[in-house]
Amino acid sequence: MPAPTGLMRDLTFTPMTLPRLVEGLLRLGIEPGAVLMVHVRMSAFRWVVGGIDTVVEALREAVGPSGTLLAFTGWEDSPYHVPMWDDWPEWQAAYRAHQPAFDPAVSSARRDFGRFPERLRTWPGSRRSAHPEVSFAALGPGAALLLADQRDDDPFGIDSPLERLCERDGQVLLLGAPLSRLTLCHHAEALTDLPSRRFHTFRAPVAGVGLREYRMIDTFYGAFPYYEDGRGIDSPPRTMAEQAVAAGAGRCTQIGAATTWLFESRPTVAAVRMWLEREFG
Repeated sequence: MPAPTGLMRDLTFTPMTLPRLVEGLLRLGIEPGAVLMVHVRMSAFRWVVGGIDTVVEALREAVGPSGTLLAFTGWEDSPYHVPMWDDWPEWQAAYRAHQPAFDPAVSSARRDFGRFPERLRTWPGSRRSAHPEVSFAALGPGAALLLADQRDDDPFGIDSPLERLCERDGQVLLLGAPLSRLTLCHHAEALTDLPSRRFHTFRAPVAGVGLREYRMIDTFYGAFPYYEDGRGIDSPPRTMAEQAVAAGAGRCTQIGAATTWLFESRPTVAAVRMWLEREFG
């Protein structure tokens, strides 16, 4: 790996190490035995000795052998958007004729989610849920229970990994990641049954199963009309996360150069649902 010459010239900067990272995580309030969903932005640290492997090891040490890590992986080549490509029929035809089937053991996590989901997915002993668009990876003794029986028609809602995270009073860590990465907000959207809620349907090939149809809240244009009626909501996930912060469900600290948030799952979902019902009910 090339030496970080620019950072080496910054005499005020100290590289992040595993012990420093573990100390910061424990100081923030992560407890041994926790069920912890994690979003990571590595660039926020500027430099980590050991890279993403160190981050995974630090998280495992923080939750201990009885704790479980959870990450939203998605699928790098999900056909979620294919029904929206009416102006590009040749793209639709190519995907419908030749897209490889989704295989939880093989298909890559989405790259725009950062390096952590793919690293957790490929970590020895990890498991992955079977939904091609809304798949999760988990590592630890609670992994199988978190990921089991995810529904095709409500992957963020009832019986989802996010519901089971809440049932176990789990936490969500934004390790250098911005508030807009708080995927738990989609669980609140899925549970908030209002007439203005919007859905999206698509089909995907699945290994050993064939072509299947999936229905879920619309996470592209928005599960609710966030951008209409002059609301000016440019980032719905960030706005929802801010509601949770205002309700006292999230707390913040610095771990090295990275601004880091820790959210309690149940109070976060309750605060977001209250806001959704107030805005769109």
